[in-house]
Amino acid sequence: MFTAFRSPRRLAALVVLAVLPAAYSDEKPPEQVTEVKLSDDSTLKLKMLDSGVEIQIKYGKLVIPFADIRKIEVGHHVTEEMGKQIDRAVSDLGSPQFRTREEATALLTGLKDKAYPALKRAAATGDAEVVKRAEEVMEKIKGLVPEAKLLVPEFDTIITNDSKFTGKITTQQLKAKSASLGDMTLKFADLTALTTGPTIDERELANAVPDPGSMTQYQNQVGKTLVFKVTGAAGATLWGTEMYTLDSGLATAAVHMGVLKVGQVGYVKVTILGPSVNFVGSTRNGVTSNPYQTYPGAYKVHAKAPGT
Repeated sequence: MFTAFRSPRRLAALVVLAVLPAAYSDEKPPEQVTEVKLSDDSTLKLKMLDSGVEIQIKYGKLVIPFADIRKIEVGHHVTEEMGKQIDRAVSDLGSPQFRTREEATALLTGLKDKAYPALKRAAATGDAEVVKRAEEVMEKIKGLVPEAKLLVPEFDTIITNDSKFTGKITTQQLKAKSASLGDMTLKFADLTALTTGPTIDERELANAVPDPGSMTQYQNQVGKTLVFKVTGAAGATLWGTEMYTLDSGLATAAVHMGVLKVGQVGYVKVTILGPSVNFVGSTRNGVTSNPYQTYPGAYKVHAKAPGT
């Protein structure tokens, strides 16, 4: 552990520098990478090319900027063509023609979990023939598909640092770029989840500790990532942008990063770094940080637990 020393002359210089326009290093920030989980349980790491995702919620339609999205939990989706095919087949379950009913049964069984929600709705319609056949097809599908795939909700959830939106994503597909495969198009009907940037899971939340004020006590734990319960504040002094000196106030760094708002309580993830140079001053989210040259330790604030 150490105590940082900054002379009054040094502090005066910092105050002067802090009122200048924000300076940034020449090093380019890393591209934002999204981990995409497909319906076959495979995953891809991609750069998303769309600016936002449109979702219909109870109170209207919103477009969520992709830069703000931390996770999308994809509900049940089918393509427009498949949706029409399923609706037609469900209707044909009540056909007076035996062959038509059999063909519809075979088609819906083959579509498995994609047809399951429509069959579930049909089983509650009250038409005796449709109810009977829909229930029979559902039983067949249960024997073919893991239960988890049948429990996928009808609605989608988009999680940002500040909010959680539940509704139906109306964007049909996303454009993305893979380092190895190049440009590609992803249909929501083929996706189960998208995760961008670090997130905090329930196990990490269980190990969260109270805000220590600054990170100086963690100087000897370089490389370690920890989760803290923090109330956003604007009063502490900061040195750096995105990477802060260990003696910078965590609650204020979280506000500066846009992870928390002043007065907001949340769980933030922090990684401890070793000796660092060129801490850049800037003004973000109503908080001004100071520049500094070399300091024997630093930290980064990565993420906030969704919904906190």
